[in-house]
Amino acid sequence: MKKLHAFLLFGLSLAACQHQPATPVATDQVNVLVGNAGYVAATGHAPTVATNDDERVQAHLAYAEHQLREHPTAGLRPALAKRRAQVLDLLHSYWVAGVFPRNYDYPGERRACFIDRDGRLCAVGFLVAKTAGLPVAQAINEDHQYDLIADMRTPALADWVRASGLTKAECALIQPTYGGINYPATPATVEVPVPRSYAVGSAIWGGVNVMLGAANASQFNRPNPGRGAAYAGVLSGAGQLVLGALRLRDDVVDDNFYQYGPYGPPPTKSYAAERTVSYLNIGAGTATLALGAWNLFSHRKPSTDRTAVGVVNYPGPAGGTGLSFTRRF
Repeated sequence: MKKLHAFLLFGLSLAACQHQPATPVATDQVNVLVGNAGYVAATGHAPTVATNDDERVQAHLAYAEHQLREHPTAGLRPALAKRRAQVLDLLHSYWVAGVFPRNYDYPGERRACFIDRDGRLCAVGFLVAKTAGLPVAQAINEDHQYDLIADMRTPALADWVRASGLTKAECALIQPTYGGINYPATPATVEVPVPRSYAVGSAIWGGVNVMLGAANASQFNRPNPGRGAAYAGVLSGAGQLVLGALRLRDDVVDDNFYQYGPYGPPPTKSYAAERTVSYLNIGAGTATLALGAWNLFSHRKPSTDRTAVGVVNYPGPAGGTGLSFTRRF
């Protein structure tokens, strides 16, 4: 069994050392060397299109760890054997945590991804960062973000492999691929609820203005209407109208929120509900203002002219005509 396993790893080493173009994985396999063997071993069946990709990756990494721990380390110097054991312990903690990168840039394709744009590291990138430092992993990522291990020709990775106790083929066995994110064709719309304070305040103000409007309307046929309701209607109606106009908000794209997890296009925040309340405020305020103004200006008492100018005729031999000016006090 050990000879068979050694032969398998030897074959994997030859495959890893062959230079291949950095092309997407054509098949729906989570690893280019063993495919979905890890998921099948964990579940007893192959993954489907509905299978969660993180679960596939996690099952593969658990499988890869098991295979590498079973591989004999005969021939390794004690220091390298110790480092190998440490690296596999780190691999175990990595896949248990379950935080894996996203293939943002190749929708519909499976791709390896060393470090994604959110800073999440792949399994090999995590091992490099933990043992050689994050800058080393970032340097590898600059040249080979979406490349397979077999296609990486950077000295930084070659140096790390030599010091890790692993072979390049074993690193290729660890490296998963990730399904591309299929973004929705159009961004989602998120309905923003009306703030409670605005809704409650509008309801109370609207109720007050309904009463003021009714009070002003009741003065239509009265010869001497009161002025209090008229003044109050003008002021309160104008206030509610201005409030509604100021709260007419346009829909905006929310760059700080993602409807589709930590990636994907940002949704549009819709303020349709708040605009409806604002239109009601504008309508109610305008009606109350109009009724108050009508009551105030159409029922003014006629003014009494205290000053009179007229023509006066004086009879008799010395009579004549003159102007008269009268002022009442």
